[in-house]
Amino acid sequence: MIFLITIFVYFVGVNIFAYRAFAIDKRKAINNDRRTSEKTLLFWASIGGWIGAKIAQHRLRHKTHKQPFGSELNFIGMLQVACMVLFIGVFTALAFVPTGANFRRPAQTASPVPQVVQPVDGQLLISLRPPAARPATW
Repeated sequence: MIFLITIFVYFVGVNIFAYRAFAIDKRKAINNDRRTSEKTLLFWASIGGWIGAKIAQHRLRHKTHKQPFGSELNFIGMLQVACMVLFIGVFTALAFVPTGANFRRPAQTASPVPQVVQPVDGQLLISLRPPAARPATW
């Protein structure tokens, strides 16, 4: 559970940072200041902040007409969705694989033949257990 909370906090944080990076770059563009590089903006999107970057791009109308950048940002989003689907698929498949004590070989399908065992105190004992294998002789 702590693992899931940590991942959730990470993704919320990185999306906030990505959104802020776009907002700062937009403000710098309006003021004709030195801009944030596209590499930095794509970095924030690629480490998990794609949703924040996409929201900032549309809400702030920032870098919407710059086509190579938009295509790269969309590619990052598609790659992250594909990785998430693969991640969920693998762990879902692993949930159905028996492990450890739960994994046993299937029982023999043939019903065992009753074995007559030496009588004890005049009673005849019948065992359904197969006879033990004899050790190989040299």
